Amino acid sequence: MSYKILYITLRRLIGERDVAALRSHLLQHGAVVFARSLSLGSPRVVADALSLLPISERINVLRHLPYPLRDAMKPLCIGGSQRLHMQPWSPAVLAMRHA
Repeated sequence: MSYKILYITLRRLIGERDVAALRSHLLQHGAVVFARSLSLGSPRVVADALSLLPISERINVLRHLPYPLRDAMKPLCIGGSQRLHMQPWSPAVLAMRHA
């Protein structure tokens, strides 16, 4: 199956919010092909698809997305994980160190 055809199928499944079918395609095609197909879409489409997946599968797909696309998705992750906010280089931690 070509990336374009899989992308069209994934877009339909995302629109229908069909989590079971979306996960089935991920398992059938693997994270690399799934990510390459998703990368044909906008950052919002990719974020929407990832939001439908369980966290372990989401991370697996996310690691195979091209860096520019992952970078473009950062503004969509407002209020993300607290772990990310408390990294040693984060502004919150740096402010606490200098207080």
